[in-house]
Amino acid sequence: MDGKITLITPPDIFENDSTSILFLHLNDDDQTAISKWLSKNDIKQNLNLYVYTDEPEVDWLFYAMSRCEYKYIDIDGLNSVTNVLSSYILSKNNVYYRATDPALIDIYKHINLNRIDQIETFLESILIGN
Repeated sequence: MDGKITLITPPDIFENDSTSILFLHLNDDDQTAISKWLSKNDIKQNLNLYVYTDEPEVDWLFYAMSRCEYKYIDIDGLNSVTNVLSSYILSKNNVYYRATDPALIDIYKHINLNRIDQIETFLESILIGN
């Protein structure tokens, strides 16, 4: 990877012209998969990676949602804030999500068709597919 990666977490904000991606509720396996995927792919652009886990930073979350071109949310890892906002988040442009509960999948497919099974699929779609 030739590009520079900037990691942004609440309450910090960062503004530049780099591609910005918001990750909500990454589990340990996804964090490892992202690191491995970025290290072995030749991504030349600079990236801002906004990462939200369990912080009660609602203002920051709304800012990151508006700032980032692409968003990924693991529905299985929702907290009290993102549980309430999940339908809103999924209704936004360029949001991809992972869910394993068949009942939730059946509901969310009416809001958003960008369900994926692996984080690598998301990265390939937004960083190589474009």
